[in-house]
Amino acid sequence: MDVHRRLLSDDPSYAHARDDIENMTLLYQEGRGMAGRAGVTRIPVVVHVVWNTPAQNISDEQIASQITVLNRDFRRANPDVETTPAPFLPFTADARVEFALATLDPHGAATTGIERRQTSVASFGADDAVKSQASGGLDAWPAASWLNIWVCQLGGGLLGYAQFPGGPDETDGVVILQSAFGTTGTAAPPFHLGRTATHEVGHWLNLNHIWGDDGTGCTGTDNVDDTPNQGGPNTGQPPFPQLSCNNGPHGDMFMNYMDYVDDPAMFMFTAGQVTRMQACLDGPRAAIGSGGGAGTLAPHNSSSPVVAWGANRLDIFVIGTDHALYHKAWDGAAWQPSVTGYEAQGGICLSAPQAVAWGPERLDIFVTGNDSALYHKWWNGSAWGPSVDGFESLGGLCVGDPRAVSWGPNRLDVFVVGTDRALYHKWWNGTAWGPSLTGYEAMGGVCLGQPEVVSWGENRLDVFVIGADHALYHKWWDGAAWGPSLTGYERLGGVCLSSPRAVSWGPDRLDVFVTGADGALYHKAWDGAAWLPSADGFERLGGVCVGEVEAVAWAANRLDVFVIGTDSALYHKAWNGAAWLPSADGYERLGGLCTSRPRVVSWGPDRLDVFVLGTNGALFHKAWDGGAWQPGVDGFEELGGVVSCF
Repeated sequence: MDVHRRLLSDDPSYAHARDDIENMTLLYQEGRGMAGRAGVTRIPVVVHVVWNTPAQNISDEQIASQITVLNRDFRRANPDVETTPAPFLPFTADARVEFALATLDPHGAATTGIERRQTSVASFGADDAVKSQASGGLDAWPAASWLNIWVCQLGGGLLGYAQFPGGPDETDGVVILQSAFGTTGTAAPPFHLGRTATHEVGHWLNLNHIWGDDGTGCTGTDNVDDTPNQGGPNTGQPPFPQLSCNNGPHGDMFMNYMDYVDDPAMFMFTAGQVTRMQACLDGPRAAIGSGGGAGTLAPHNSSSPVVAWGANRLDIFVIGTDHALYHKAWDGAAWQPSVTGYEAQGGICLSAPQAVAWGPERLDIFVTGNDSALYHKWWNGSAWGPSVDGFESLGGLCVGDPRAVSWGPNRLDVFVVGTDRALYHKWWNGTAWGPSLTGYEAMGGVCLGQPEVVSWGENRLDVFVIGADHALYHKWWDGAAWGPSLTGYERLGGVCLSSPRAVSWGPDRLDVFVTGADGALYHKAWDGAAWLPSADGFERLGGVCVGEVEAVAWAANRLDVFVIGTDSALYHKAWNGAAWLPSADGYERLGGLCTSRPRVVSWGPDRLDVFVLGTNGALFHKAWDGGAWQPGVDGFEELGGVVSCF
């Protein structure tokens, strides 16, 4: 808790983030938040071994033993859970979280998920020095994609410590004493069963100490209803029951992983703690687990000229008046190369650029060239490929903007409309383009406007187009085959005047928005079993909209939708999990004189960044920071440029 208190004292943004996280968690606990993850979340782990003496350079086998413990403990598969005292046994629960050593590093290269460094530092403290190469440790991998675990020699009797969600990315993760890690090698009694890491990862998933951190008083709380109040931590291996705070007859739940007892005496999480951890996975740690197994992926929505590959990171691509591609980025502190400047990236582009990120520090950009072929370039974390101003030609005769999505690391699926108005598809499988470098899979249809694609899980794609009759049509890839067939589509009704915009906020969930013939916004949703309000029906959401719709989901059961009105101003509405705000057919006016469709991205819970073009051709930006619109409700930040396509 020392780290938590230090961050609260030193970093006002951390205190604000913690308030937001606790408010969202309360919604979950009250049943007003819907779980966005079905099944089990698999979290990629990187173990940073920082050793001073050879004995501290723990073996791969010791690391593997710790991963095994984490998987047993978080899945309620540990045999000793059955020794939970009878009054508490019904409260034990499966957290539905598994852990695996990373197989890809931040640059997409193969890895064992273990990195090592000898240090001159004899022992570390809780000051995060072990988390930096410069201070004798090892730098963190991006927190959006990996759980960082540092294993080292700690001083002062410290077994380990963790950073709660909401803190700085560069120090995110847990630190464990090398002799309290795993079940073999240097692991020494009474902390030799790997439970120190279970405890600290509990903190990383937003669990508090079970006694509420009020010293030895009875006024603290761990914000979980099914854990008894208790007067301070338990240590050693106490007999049952241990009474405090008038919590008889059963007393303290000292066998909970979030107490301070020895490893053999702790062996359970409660259902209430599981709810709190799942709220964390659907909120501040929503991006983690995107490399997991089937059904555990965070949703991946369609490409856009604006993309965020990590917290407080934005990359924006535009087409200039010379039809070349230009790029600018927000690095968490400033716009690069400057507030109004752009990086020139060459090309002769006839479509809006489409960018997608399948991992930290990875960008893939697609455009249609002046020969109507599809072109591709990428950022690999250190350089642009094939060069700063070069592109890879992917063939085809394309009409309008391409659409791309990534459902996992080093995977890309790209869709274009051909000159025959049919839909075409190509994919990158990690080693090669399919069906060939310049070839495409023909998918039939007669498409008006541009396709839309979303992925709500591993090896899952949902594609939407507008047909020649202006109705909405849908097809899907289920991991084995296209449904309803390779060239067939499911008709979803409507009379649509815009391209569809689809988002997914969780597994087997889809929300689709279009503009109708009356200029109003319309919505339909797939809830995992049926289309709502019906197979060919739509929910009318009012407004008189000009052009395309933009939508984003920053949390489970949360939607934010943006449109341009007939006065060229930006308008916004939101679904909060229970109702549309400001009303079913009402909108929040956000000002501006916009000459392009809005583009929006969210890099974290309760965060929105919106971009439009102004009447002077420049790019403009506004942001929701969780409390207010910046730079004002109807204000915008000018980002320069003379943009022809965005």
